[in-house]
Amino acid sequence: MVSALVAVSLVLTGLVAGTMTIGLVAVRPAMHSLPATTYVLVKQAFDVSYPKFMKPLQIASLLSTVALTVAAAVSRPAACASLAAVAAACVFTNIIVTVRGDLPINNAMAVWTPDAPPSDWQSHRARWDFFNSIRTAAAITALVLLALAATTS
Repeated sequence: MVSALVAVSLVLTGLVAGTMTIGLVAVRPAMHSLPATTYVLVKQAFDVSYPKFMKPLQIASLLSTVALTVAAAVSRPAACASLAAVAAACVFTNIIVTVRGDLPINNAMAVWTPDAPPSDWQSHRARWDFFNSIRTAAAITALVLLALAATTS
């Protein structure tokens, strides 16, 4: 059971971490090269489609990692359970930062007029980038911890 949960958690968390890493290292630089009007249009389009994929993926990652923590605590060495527990906390951090940091900014940007974004639109983008960097780091950390847990399971 633990081996199956490790595999599921690794795949789901890997998808979250991978998607966010690509966003950070490839999509973000491309978005920053766009003029304001195009940036707002593309950001608004992303914010419609991206959550449809990421929200269930993040929740599934959290649930599988919590299940792994419980199963490992019952039947495996403490190291696996401890690593999985910290990984679950990282996945939870990823979700909380998304909900409390990124989503409010996304909601504000959703009503911007692309041809006339607010004069401080770049400061909103910088705040969003800050929160996105934190949640990406949390997802990557969770993935590394789950990989370590797999070696102890």
